[in-house]
Amino acid sequence: MSQISPDDDPHGVNLRLSAQRALWGNVPRTLRAASVERQGTRICCRFIFDGTASEEDRETVSLVGGHIIGDYPPEFTLDEEFLELQGPGQMTHLKYLVFLRFEQ
Repeated sequence: MSQISPDDDPHGVNLRLSAQRALWGNVPRTLRAASVERQGTRICCRFIFDGTASEEDRETVSLVGGHIIGDYPPEFTLDEEFLELQGPGQMTHLKYLVFLRFEQ
């Protein structure tokens, strides 16, 4: 695994820390993975569920995006993706993978 230099991505560390803090207590059983990425003033979040996610699971994970965007100034926007992919289907992630469920 390669190390990321703060000089290469000055915003990446803060985004990853924000996402990991936001996930505390907000990870439903159906969540397979969560990843984040910053594109200018847009914060992108991708949440991948194992099959069909319940409305409650989607609402729980929406809290994660809300906590993340709350760490940024008002000019930032949030773009959330909720994908449903039955395990062990191959997943694609945004730049920073911040949660990955153990799968056999």
